[in-house]
Amino acid sequence: MKKLTINFIVAFIVLVMFEKVTAGDIKVRAREHFDFHNVSLNNSDDTSYRGLSNTINVWWEKPRIYSIGLAFNPIIGSASANGDYDARISNKIKLITLGMEGKYYHRDIAPSLFSRLGLGYSRLNTNGSIGDIDGYHVYVGAGWEFDVKGIGIALEMAFRQSRLEQGGIVNSITPSIGVHFYR
Repeated sequence: MKKLTINFIVAFIVLVMFEKVTAGDIKVRAREHFDFHNVSLNNSDDTSYRGLSNTINVWWEKPRIYSIGLAFNPIIGSASANGDYDARISNKIKLITLGMEGKYYHRDIAPSLFSRLGLGYSRLNTNGSIGDIDGYHVYVGAGWEFDVKGIGIALEMAFRQSRLEQGGIVNSITPSIGVHFYR
């Protein structure tokens, strides 16, 4: 999985090198979210976690048409157990992801409607006996971006599933908000 992630990063760097030839632009975008995670190990009972987080995208963008590039999550933030927790994991976790994301505006349906797909490397940081476990994730999101005098306010609802070592699975629901400056 790490090799696949490295290949995606190399492909993105090549894309950036040829950016001047295209009609798009490289942008850094951020979104804040409140994550709801359900974590299980080897089909054990789920432990629920929740907490604030964020994602940074560095990507090639044609504004309000499509974007593709790297996504990193979180810069800051962690999640705390909501009630009882598995001692192998602990009462606090941090799900770190690095991968590729694409965002597409469905202009033929509604100009403000967008979808986002992603795939990449995941690491679950725990303070429990299992330590940190690695794997991969897929990300599917949909949202609506409001235009307020050249500033985009994007509301999004997404699902991420991370499949990790030791039979770990993290299912995440991620409502988020992004603010984009187009001027």
